[in-house]
Amino acid sequence: MKFLLVTDLDNTLVGDDAATLALNQRLQSERSQFCLVYATGRSYASTRELIAQKQLLLPDYLIAGVGSEIYQDDTLDLDWATHLSHNWDKLALASIAQQFSQLELQSPLEQNPWKMSFFLEETPTVAAEIIGDLQQKISAAGLAAQIVFSSNLDLDILPQTSNKGNALTYLQKRLQIHPEATLVCGDSGNDISMFEQDARGVIVANALSELLEWYRQCGSQNHYFASSKCAGGIMEGMQYFWGW
Repeated sequence: MKFLLVTDLDNTLVGDDAATLALNQRLQSERSQFCLVYATGRSYASTRELIAQKQLLLPDYLIAGVGSEIYQDDTLDLDWATHLSHNWDKLALASIAQQFSQLELQSPLEQNPWKMSFFLEETPTVAAEIIGDLQQKISAAGLAAQIVFSSNLDLDILPQTSNKGNALTYLQKRLQIHPEATLVCGDSGNDISMFEQDARGVIVANALSELLEWYRQCGSQNHYFASSKCAGGIMEGMQYFWGW
């Protein structure tokens, strides 16, 4: 049986260099047994830079931009792009977002045709109010879009059908890999959608409060809260679920 390992990068696979190196070596020795997927909020270009900088294994697939793009061998998955383009009106959504002065547009490098990314630096209470108002305006305009907020800073507006979790399920079906052979790993709010899918999940010890709160309310026997941070937590989860 082939395994599917899907992991976030920053503060999950990356963040503890010694643990990352140990996990890389372990994965390299078992490379034929699994399909490796990186699922990140980073842009494709930024992800490639990080892979080179940290000498990470090259993934079989790359889910970039919080699930808004999927790449295989540096090639954009056009079927996924077509799927996300349905009922997606980026210009209309941009017009609504401009009504919120608290939203600071991120670098052009972090934008793509299926994602708008902003910084929102407010207290949790104020941020929640702004996100609620933004979602209400989007819904009132009859637009199909979702808001993903993570790390108490990054706000992404995505197609209704897009996020890391939906991209994961798309690959699961494409590769015909069963839920019990799928392991997802993450640390922040934009990883929640992966833990909501039919898969096993590892929450690393350094996870942010937004993910810990979700785990307290929605966690199940399919979810493992590691005692080690970053890549060390991934190794714990592989041992717990797969006996690796």
